[in-house]
Amino acid sequence: MHRIHVLSLFMMTLGGCYAATKSTVDLTSAQQQFELARSAGAPERATYAWTMADEYLKKAKDEWSRSDYEAADSMLKKAVHWAEQAASIARVNGAGAAADGLQDAATNQPTAEPTTTTREGVWQ
Repeated sequence: MHRIHVLSLFMMTLGGCYAATKSTVDLTSAQQQFELARSAGAPERATYAWTMADEYLKKAKDEWSRSDYEAADSMLKKAVHWAEQAASIARVNGAGAAADGLQDAATNQPTAEPTTTTREGVWQ
């Protein structure tokens, strides 16, 4: 009988360790995905998706620190999804901006200076 209790306690302990370890690995993976999005220029080029990824990652860290690994895992999945979206959007927007820059350089025409308005036209 004593052996069964010890075995049950051992199995419950291992289950808890697995959840914490898996959640820690998932958190590290999500942070790596987040950094990839940052390096792709997501904060400037994909603001909405970047903000969503950032907020979900913050919430996942909060849940992880409270040892609520199930909630942390749910938030991490959403953070990774939004980080991937942000990186994808940033790459597309970055490629478009780079192509525009190449097109301007190819035409070799200076950009037009902004026109000045009269004092009357500004505030009326």
